[in-house]
Amino acid sequence: MDRTSTDWSRQARSAFWFVLRLGISGILLLGAVFLIFWGLGSHYTFHWAEALQFDYLMTFFIGLKVTLQLSVLGAILAILLGIFVALARLSPWGSMRDFAGVYVHTFRNLPFLVVALLFYYGLGKAISLHSFQFAGQTFRPEFIWGVLALGVYESSYLGETFRAGIQSVHKEQVEAARSLGMNYVQVMRYVVLPQAFRVILPPMTSTLIALVKESSLLFLIGVQELTNAARQLAIPTRRPYYFEFYTILACFYLAIVVPLSILSHWLEGRLGASRALKEAAHP
Repeated sequence: MDRTSTDWSRQARSAFWFVLRLGISGILLLGAVFLIFWGLGSHYTFHWAEALQFDYLMTFFIGLKVTLQLSVLGAILAILLGIFVALARLSPWGSMRDFAGVYVHTFRNLPFLVVALLFYYGLGKAISLHSFQFAGQTFRPEFIWGVLALGVYESSYLGETFRAGIQSVHKEQVEAARSLGMNYVQVMRYVVLPQAFRVILPPMTSTLIALVKESSLLFLIGVQELTNAARQLAIPTRRPYYFEFYTILACFYLAIVVPLSILSHWLEGRLGASRALKEAAHP
């Protein structure tokens, strides 16, 4: 009982210090923004009223919709591919392990921008994709290649995360499942993966946060996402208040990423406490 109380107390202290650090970081950030605005005040005329016009904000929200679509579809693809990569890395067949190892080390050692350019300007020239309609929306080839680039790139990281989670399951449980007549696929599906999921969830969330931020680079292949929306609005020859637009862009990304970071930290503490309680109940 004392051990259980100590585990929950540790989790509460961790949450308190996380919120405190987040609050201090927010204050420092606001202070830095104030200093920037104060320093620019004598050299730059701000145009917040113009930049916050309804039409401009709607352009941002349209870009936000595309960013969220990229992130969700890219995350689904990355998770599915990551599972296959992890299983291949742990496969009893050497050829599959070798292929998965080359896959992981290749994409993990390339910048995401290079991967996106290779997909769009390389594979995109060899494989012709066409726009298609779904749920009343048109998805263009650059969007499709962007999703594929995000999914393939992040799957190399998630694959290693999944592999570590799978290897965290005790070998005795795997051997017991095999002694019951389960084959490799059944052991993974019914015994290993449900337990590994609890281990991999926090680092997986961190990887998906990185995916959201990396989607901002897809404006370079013409995807009309959030960064591209700010870039088009902030063309100096058309509108001189580009500083305001990029500040709004930063606020949009903070609104997406900060809640995900809090969720990742909460999951890490929650699942860590759950494991500790389980160990306390079954020492």
